Amino acid sequence: MQNVMPLDPEFKQHLHSLMVEVYEETYDEIADDKEKRVWDALQTHNDAAIPLAYRDAALYAIETRVEKTIEKYVEAVSIGGFETDPAFEKEMIQQFNLLTSGPKRLQFPPMMQRGPHIEAVQDEFARARTRLAIRLVRKGTNRLRELKMKRKQDNRITNSGKAIQFNGPVGVAYVDSVVQITNNNFTLNEATLQDIDRVSEGNVELEAAAQEIRKTQERGTSPLEKIQKWATLLSTVAGLAEKVHQYHPRLEALISRLKQLGLI
Repeated sequence: MQNVMPLDPEFKQHLHSLMVEVYEETYDEIADDKEKRVWDALQTHNDAAIPLAYRDAALYAIETRVEKTIEKYVEAVSIGGFETDPAFEKEMIQQFNLLTSGPKRLQFPPMMQRGPHIEAVQDEFARARTRLAIRLVRKGTNRLRELKMKRKQDNRITNSGKAIQFNGPVGVAYVDSVVQITNNNFTLNEATLQDIDRVSEGNVELEAAAQEIRKTQERGTSPLEKIQKWATLLSTVAGLAEKVHQYHPRLEALISRLKQLGLI
């Protein structure tokens, strides 16, 4: 696992890119939602309904974008393997707070700036926005701490010696305390299997190959062929090999060793 100073410039830049990515992905959805709310309000022929529609659309936009961006941030922490110590956690929470910051007054069209209900709606928007920000930061903090707890559990599993065995070539090798090859046996710990699952997410073929590895383990038969299949598929997916190289040292060590042995 990487042990770096909290939120180095490269990681901060990556977080910014994720924020922009979410903005672009949600732009049409949020614009459509606002248009529908305002249209429905206009159909009521009630002047008080229109500023409320703007208020609800703005709150929906904030919640949608911030929630999805925080999810991306926590995923980036997981992929990057960052040590979530108190200092790192504090800076990440600060990033969550930055996402929820912004104006507490709505921007209405010019003809609505002085309507009789405007100030009441502005006040309610400010209160609702504050409550929403607190809730979203709390949710992000909880996800971050859950990730930390999961890593502790992974470490306990790894240290317990739980592993799978499968036949391999004769030899003795130790790779990053993850793979032990000796007397025609390979040994993979549970943490490495979980890395395989994480890397496979989102790719149907890789997910199926990862499941085959686990099913073979459950049957107690050699999963060597299944691991070879998974590693071969991995090499055909654009960008995944680089992702493994950067963020998953256990898998990088495993794949390198299999290549050295001529198994892939």
